[in-house]
Amino acid sequence: MSKDYRQKDAAPSGGLARIAALLGGFALFSRLLGLVRDMGMAWLLGGGAAADALVAAMRLPHVLRRLLGEGSLSMTLTASLVRLQLGGDGGPGGAENAATGLLARALSLRLGIVLILFTLVALAAAPWLAKALAPGFSGAELERTVFLLRLCLPYVLAAGMAALGMALLHSMGIFWLPALSPALFNMVMLLAAGAAALGFFPPAPALAAGMLCGGIAQWLAQWLAVRRLLPGSFRNGPPGTPLNALGQAHGAGAERTRAVNRAAWRCLRLLPGGVLGAAAPQLAMLAAMALASGLGQGQVAALYYAERLLELPLGLVGVCLGMASLPALSRLAAEGNFSRFGQHLSAALRLTLMLSLPAAAGLAALGPQLVEGLLGHGAFDRQAAFETGLALLAYVPGLPAFACNRSLLAACNALGLVRHTAVSALWTVGGTLVAGLALVRMLGPEYSILAPALAVSCGLWLQCVLLLRLLGKRLREGDVCPPAGRRGFWPGLPLWLPGPQVMGRHVLAGGLTGFAANALLRLCAPWGLWPSLLAGIAGGVAVWALVLLVLRDPDLFLLAGRLRKKPRVPIVDGSA
Repeated sequence: MSKDYRQKDAAPSGGLARIAALLGGFALFSRLLGLVRDMGMAWLLGGGAAADALVAAMRLPHVLRRLLGEGSLSMTLTASLVRLQLGGDGGPGGAENAATGLLARALSLRLGIVLILFTLVALAAAPWLAKALAPGFSGAELERTVFLLRLCLPYVLAAGMAALGMALLHSMGIFWLPALSPALFNMVMLLAAGAAALGFFPPAPALAAGMLCGGIAQWLAQWLAVRRLLPGSFRNGPPGTPLNALGQAHGAGAERTRAVNRAAWRCLRLLPGGVLGAAAPQLAMLAAMALASGLGQGQVAALYYAERLLELPLGLVGVCLGMASLPALSRLAAEGNFSRFGQHLSAALRLTLMLSLPAAAGLAALGPQLVEGLLGHGAFDRQAAFETGLALLAYVPGLPAFACNRSLLAACNALGLVRHTAVSALWTVGGTLVAGLALVRMLGPEYSILAPALAVSCGLWLQCVLLLRLLGKRLREGDVCPPAGRRGFWPGLPLWLPGPQVMGRHVLAGGLTGFAANALLRLCAPWGLWPSLLAGIAGGVAVWALVLLVLRDPDLFLLAGRLRKKPRVPIVDGSA
């Protein structure tokens, strides 16, 4: 008898909080490793021309890493796989392990061919890609960027195949290994940085090659787990074995094999639109980098370092909640259970706001000092720290929108609204470019770094509004039960949106968090940078928790209860 790896739905808020807490712990470990990696990069290269060239070269693979290896492609594939496993998309409903294994093999063959072709074309077009990524570069700086870009580009193949492995694991209810995958990437990058620091290789090429090796490590980790969960899927014949023959080896009939073939093509046809929709933040940051490349030396690197600091809280909030909610949302949508779908989406948005608003307030209060304390070493001088701090402050207003968009995109993918999310991404990029060009004209040279980062924040809020409108039209009010305390509020807005009392509690808690953190930072300044930073962080967290306790916020009690309760984590062999 085959095992069912899919987790049963818990209460909408409880199961989501438990899984998100699990993912958050692993994400925290990964983000801390990433922070150490970026500190090493800042120490080796600083914020000058070499750092600009490396950041520009890594930007496209870095964006594709975010799309393929850490969320967007995995999000789209997970939604499709869950629908196919339940038969909600015309696929082999009630699929056994044999059918899931056939689907995994079919997808890996097709996706691998597409990614190999893309990588070869990108390698040939590297000079034009480098010029498009950084139109302000020329001469030796452009040549250096092309060389580094060619070192990084093969990473795309490894990241795409790793993302397919993550999606298969997510669809079977296994979250911990995909959550640890970025940590594996960061560890390999740290080894490359260490080799450069010891003088074995030049810093920039070593870090570019480290990106490729990190992608290969992610790929191997995911697929070894998939092969163990689906032991016969990749062993009954060489890679060229026809799928029909492989299906016979698995005991699957010809009709089942044809259904898997159709399901695989259907799943891949959804990928371009789904990935484009989830790619809006990365594409907006690409547009911001193109704007920054013409603003002067060090601007591209400043945007990169600020983005990396922004992603520390973002990875713990938006990405974890989005990925934790996606399988359950996909399952509820395939079953037509829109009442629980709305409750689950509402829970995800409430938890996102509860965590992202104080995170944004804390970054606004402590951002420049964090930049100085974490990155201000080695070749990273005071001017680089000043510009990075300004860019971080300009990114902060977009953090809540960025976090909420992950849950909204998960809901859209679960409902199959792929084309609409792609349109929202195009609007986001267009809004970022328009806002960036306008802000560059308004701001003086000293503060020009604010323009591209503020433009990204504007673009992310535009996408948030578009996704809210889309889901408001798709989820009919008669099908969605309003959450507790929502009846009669927010006339004209969807019932699954958090109500005014919820919003008021979290806005108040976030504002007081930022105020307390900044006050303690100033009060403890005579003690030194790190003691004052630690006092500001600890004081801000304490004030946030105290405010929500006084207001008796139910989401805080829910999250605290789930964190105290040890989560039931599926391990690689499928047993619990």
